[in-house]
Amino acid sequence: MIELGEISLIFALSLLLAAGFGAARLAKLVHLPSVTGYILAGIALGPSGIDLIPHELLESRLQVFTEIALMFVAFGIGERFDLQQLRYSKRAVSCVSAGESVLAFVFVVPAVGATAWATQDGGSGGTWALWVSAALVCGSIGVATAPAATISVIRELDASGPLSRLVLSNVVVNNALSIMLFGVCVAAARVLMGTATQPLLVQAMTPLVTTVAALALGLAVGIITDLIVHRLAHRADVLVVALTAVFFCGGLATFVGLSPLLAGVAAGFAVVNRDRRDVRAFRALNDFEPPIYGIFFTLAGVELHLSELVQAGAVGAAFVLARAAGKYLGAWLGARAAGLPKEQAGSIGLGLLPQAGLAIGLAFLVRHDASLEPIRNTVINVVVASVVINELVGPPLVRLMLLRAKEVPEHASGSTLQPAPSHPDGMEIVPWTWPKLTPPKHPDGYVAASISHPATVAGVTRIAALLSHHYRAVPLAVHVVTEDVESFWETGPDQETVALFRLARREAASLGYDLSTEVEFADEVAAGILRTAESQNSHAIVLGHPLAAQAPAFGRIVDAVARDALCPVVVVKFSGALHTERILVPLSWQDDFRTVEPMVCALGAVSEHQITLLRLMPPETQEPELRAYETEMLDWAARLNVPGTVTSLAITADSRVHAILEAAEQHDIVVMATNSRTGLRRAFFGSLAEDVAQQLHKPILLVRGGLESRTLDEIDVSPC
Repeated sequence: MIELGEISLIFALSLLLAAGFGAARLAKLVHLPSVTGYILAGIALGPSGIDLIPHELLESRLQVFTEIALMFVAFGIGERFDLQQLRYSKRAVSCVSAGESVLAFVFVVPAVGATAWATQDGGSGGTWALWVSAALVCGSIGVATAPAATISVIRELDASGPLSRLVLSNVVVNNALSIMLFGVCVAAARVLMGTATQPLLVQAMTPLVTTVAALALGLAVGIITDLIVHRLAHRADVLVVALTAVFFCGGLATFVGLSPLLAGVAAGFAVVNRDRRDVRAFRALNDFEPPIYGIFFTLAGVELHLSELVQAGAVGAAFVLARAAGKYLGAWLGARAAGLPKEQAGSIGLGLLPQAGLAIGLAFLVRHDASLEPIRNTVINVVVASVVINELVGPPLVRLMLLRAKEVPEHASGSTLQPAPSHPDGMEIVPWTWPKLTPPKHPDGYVAASISHPATVAGVTRIAALLSHHYRAVPLAVHVVTEDVESFWETGPDQETVALFRLARREAASLGYDLSTEVEFADEVAAGILRTAESQNSHAIVLGHPLAAQAPAFGRIVDAVARDALCPVVVVKFSGALHTERILVPLSWQDDFRTVEPMVCALGAVSEHQITLLRLMPPETQEPELRAYETEMLDWAARLNVPGTVTSLAITADSRVHAILEAAEQHDIVVMATNSRTGLRRAFFGSLAEDVAQQLHKPILLVRGGLESRTLDEIDVSPC
């Protein structure tokens, strides 16, 4: 164990969250559920790893987070128990629950009993009564499925459909059955071992009574919660009431000796099935759950002792295999009996294997029950082995089930935010179908376009031609060569350059423009671009972002060009199809207006183009101020006579990047102003435009102003 002295609770929580979050992100990279990453991180921090979290802290203070997480899980499962949605699948729920619960019990009991007898588990003095007792108790525990892992994977994937609802319904049912069956089997075990102190009937009825009482408590709390919540208007008030209800329900159930899991499910069930169906309590809790779940699953990993797998031995292996076979086959038979398709019947069993919270809780009862002392070690070792194995393999199997059932949205099957594709196959230059532009009779200067790759030549040339039309200039294609002049002409690269120019001329001609071309020799690409732009009186410089995913050299070129250029610099980042009909222009600061003005006017000059000016404001901005900004943006567009249809929208944004990505879904191309910070200033402040470009799956134009930026009132209006 690493000696760090007495570790504090706050530091332990930070370790659990940081390690769990990092491992969860790594797990998603290899297409595993986040739950698996959290558990693996916990194993690494626990006794099976570096043993960094003291056992005393786990037992005394961190255990409360496990209890809180299970309360959230139970309340969330209740939401999925919507009778309106389940009324058409009640036969399936009944058949599948009966099939998988019965066969899990029927398979586990003889497998554990026979293996315990064959291996003389419990010592050479063991008797058939001892082995049957252990098998019965293990069989009742084997019926339970861990709801936390299942619902976490479903939420992470944003899965929705009949199969996911059916699995969650079965989790509720088999947990209730497991609790009742556990009581009956414990009573039978006491009779077999001769340790019973009460009549068998009294012992057998106790779990039924406690189950009904837990459900009644939950229903009462749920109804009261709904009566209060539907009168509230503010989300913060709803969150307070929802937290109070969840904690009160679970805490009171634990205090009086009832199941907090069943009580929480009943509370959520009562809320979601009220006639007015006000589910704001669930939505408010959703924002509160991720850190609690992260701590919960990482703690679950910390408490897994891999060394105890060896102690479980053949009996533990028999339990795990028999339970998996019973769950899978029972679910399949139940699903087929209910008339479900073969594809669903063959998948549902995969979602019923995780096992953790309830199984550990029942094993805890065995550990502290003196009448079960003869079978204590066998049951605990078997449960630990099952939890270790099923918590690692269960969540990936739940994910596989949901993917096979096609209940996972395409955007959720992998990471929610992925880098935009940068391979040539991920981009397309849509042919120009608008009327050709009319070049000026007396052009003034040039718009320089740096071309270097066949896949991006057409796109860069198109943007340069549109800017040339705006500035009444001539598009100029520049290819910078950094090798010796003699080597360039003698080894054949000149033919590649001719081919690039041919592609560029064809694209410019499709827009109605002739293209000038120039080869510039320089030691550095940036120096060659700047020299050409300055010598040719260029109004703007257009650069095409390379198709490599990582291009630090290109970033240095852009920085060098933007730092010394006297004109605006436009970087074209290609992804998807290059359309320009619906244009999104996000604006964070007043200075952005002046920076993007030439590009917006150039794109809007094509008939019937639609331009959306999106002003991003802090969350505390009031509604009147938002409307004032919308009016200001429209006035700006009118003063500049921006062509096309202009719409202004001012919104508050908790995350500017996500707000832009969401708005971009309804547009073809994004135009953004990007800052010119470098070095430490960029590292500290970052770049919103570059962050958007990394995640956007559509073309984006990043504009750096070469002129001094001015606010709206300072703009010297020159109509587009």
